[in-house]
Amino acid sequence: MSAYKISASRFSAALLMFASLFMASGSFAAELNLPDNLVIKAIDGQAVSNFDRHQLSAGKHIVELKYRDIFAVNADDSGSWVKSGPLYLTLTVAEQQSLQLQLPTLDTEAEANAFIRSPELKVVDEAGQAVPAEIMTHGDLMADWLAQLRR
Repeated sequence: MSAYKISASRFSAALLMFASLFMASGSFAAELNLPDNLVIKAIDGQAVSNFDRHQLSAGKHIVELKYRDIFAVNADDSGSWVKSGPLYLTLTVAEQQSLQLQLPTLDTEAEANAFIRSPELKVVDEAGQAVPAEIMTHGDLMADWLAQLRR
């Protein structure tokens, strides 16, 4: 009936080969997990959708983040949003590494605003070991780039 005949064994072999290629390509990625009040806007200049976890290839990356959280003084208070401008995280990841971004404890609106002015966070791997990373504001990033150009 059909001009194309393929045996079940050839189909299974082709399917297995395709699946192994697909799985191999994803097995080298590192995973970046975020707290609820951080959102990734872009990775290496490429916009991303808002998910809790993001896959990164091994190597050096610049991750654009945005902080946002709501603070209420009492139960009757509807709350006040604290939002940052873009924050930039530079880090180098290894293959198949699972990383967690950890913010300092920010219990008040004043602490959140202080964090936005002078951001600090910790990046840890699956064993809880700190991973070298730097976070900076947009102004800090531009000043750093200009300093590198002048060298």
